[in-house]
Amino acid sequence: MIEDVGRVVKIIGQKAAVEVERTSACAQCGLQEVEDLAMGGKVVLEALNAAQAKVGDRVRVRVESVAYMKAVAAVYGIPVLLFLIGIAAGVPLAARLGWPSELTSAALGMLGLMAGVVVLFLLRKRATKKEYLPVVTEVLGE
Repeated sequence: MIEDVGRVVKIIGQKAAVEVERTSACAQCGLQEVEDLAMGGKVVLEALNAAQAKVGDRVRVRVESVAYMKAVAAVYGIPVLLFLIGIAAGVPLAARLGWPSELTSAALGMLGLMAGVVVLFLLRKRATKKEYLPVVTEVLGE
């Protein structure tokens, strides 16, 4: 389970926009901008407001490990899988067309990687499901 502490900056229906300090875990995941992390930037995330926090409240935000691992597997797994499929498909295709197999495999691998990124972009709506959203679990004292 991943937890962080932040401050509610906005309420959006049943969700709260929470500003949290980026931690070393953020830097290690590889999905954040390096420049912002080096400057100790803050990130605003949307979380389910289970604790009924109000704007200005200091809160604890939690992300379930299973949901986190599913998201990581999708973000890294889909592009890599399509990259490998592209590489594997390049060898027989090159033999059939008489092209150099290394070049064909590399090109199809890159196309597979790009297709994986497009698939993730198209599936981004799924990330808004409640199981993947962080949850505001408690309001903390000042």
